[in-house]
Amino acid sequence: MPPGHRPTKSVSRARQGDEERLPAPRPARGPQETPPPAAREAPPRQPSPQRVPRESESYQPESKLSAQESRLLAFEARWWRASGAKTQAISDELELTPERYYQHLARLIDHPEAAAEQPAVVRRLRAARDQRRAER
Repeated sequence: MPPGHRPTKSVSRARQGDEERLPAPRPARGPQETPPPAAREAPPRQPSPQRVPRESESYQPESKLSAQESRLLAFEARWWRASGAKTQAISDELELTPERYYQHLARLIDHPEAAAEQPAVVRRLRAARDQRRAER
């Protein structure tokens, strides 16, 4: 058939009949035969033993921050294009006044758990606080 020529429906029907007469595909060569389905299944996994930290390793327990404190840090991690949008979001999402929000945040950035959970946010807020104190 010339390139770009579309076959007619009668040709495609003829080809469908040819496909039925094709031989079945050959199995793979060599001694590598497919194992029966039961042999291919993985054995059930055994639960791994819990790892106990050594005395020399520092062990950090789960975060001791409350859910609200975690929400405050996650909220502060977001970027805002306008301060009015952030102020409105504080009221809508956190159900706090902006004054109470910033009071909670000021206390929160001194906790080591907060620094472990959101280190970049805490560093940024501490640097801004230190800069304001130095300007006085």
